[in-house]
Amino acid sequence: RHADPAEARVLKDSRVSAFTMTDIDAMGMRDLMHEAIRIATSGTQGFHVSYSPEVTEFAGWAAGSGGITVRETHQAMEAIALSGGLLSMDVSGLTSGLEPRIAIDTVNFVMSAFGKRIL
Repeated sequence: RHADPAEARVLKDSRVSAFTMTDIDAMGMRDLMHEAIRIATSGTQGFHVSYSPEVTEFAGWAAGSGGITVRETHQAMEAIALSGGLLSMDVSGLTSGLEPRIAIDTVNFVMSAFGKRIL
């Protein structure tokens, strides 16, 4: 959604692959995650995932405004699980002031990333 100009410059000058909301809009979450996982697992033993609820747009919560949808978040986490490449994961932004419904969804996202399925 936005990046500090200095951070954007560092990313552009590095060998890090970065995807933006524009990429998600153009490729769709499924194809974007397939590409991101392909890159992250090429010549590696796996990958680490960092997640913050602020990247997800929850209805009525300003912090995630303009972010990926709840469904896109689940889709990304499901792709992570299916890849078999997840080595570790951290979650930031869980505070005592966070709405319970957002905390519950966040836990569900993490469980999806580690392979929990509905059926």
